[in-house]
Amino acid sequence: MSQSNGRIAIVCGASAGLGYAVAEELLKQGKRTIIVSRSEERITAAAETLRAATGGEVAGVAVDLSEPDGPARVVTATRDLFGQPEIIVTNGGGPPAMKAINASSSDLLAACELLLLPVQRFLELCLPPMRTAGWGRLVAITSIAVREPQPMLVLSNTLRAGLTGYLKSVADEVAGNGVTVNSVLPGYTATDRLAELAEVKAVAMGTTADELMTSWAAMAPIGRLLEPAEVAAAVAFLCSEAASGITGHALPVDGGYGRGLL
Repeated sequence: MSQSNGRIAIVCGASAGLGYAVAEELLKQGKRTIIVSRSEERITAAAETLRAATGGEVAGVAVDLSEPDGPARVVTATRDLFGQPEIIVTNGGGPPAMKAINASSSDLLAACELLLLPVQRFLELCLPPMRTAGWGRLVAITSIAVREPQPMLVLSNTLRAGLTGYLKSVADEVAGNGVTVNSVLPGYTATDRLAELAEVKAVAMGTTADELMTSWAAMAPIGRLLEPAEVAAAVAFLCSEAASGITGHALPVDGGYGRGLL
């Protein structure tokens, strides 16, 4: 097994959906992978399924990453099981849907604990050894809301955009050490999280979840929802040796949903 294939990865929010798809892709490439979720039952089941499907080295860790010591617990478990993490993929469910005029300071603080601070804590722990080793990858899965704020998603719009600015600043400072820092902005993707969001927004909009999902599918030129594996392929590439020249970017994987030239 080559050094590239033996890299050690952490994938967050990986009991289902996008995180699970990313973990599956990394395992197929030979990465030793720690997957993370808040649910012990779900992450254990996901690890067993991934191990059977890929034959890869995978273990599940149940941690709530919004807790201040959550990332440290994951990094410690990774070091104990496989060694020093070299690849970090951050991902997780979004904060509650609400109108901007209804968002309180408490809502914004909670969203910060959910979306931004876990990433900072992972970087604080993992960047020094990555820089010393001369190699590392961080990819944050965010949302198309970074480029095109979405109705009723003020918390996601605000904090994911803030996270993108933070990652760009970090990327500039560590690029010379062989460490790349990027994000991937998924469009409307067929996940349980999207179905849950459709239920909430449908009530507020006076429509049905099915009608809303159909309208979202039609908004992108590909005319359908993305599959998690399509997003995972982009994430896995950014984690690879071949992507060493790409850093500080927020890459849309949206089926053409974004209409801007840049």
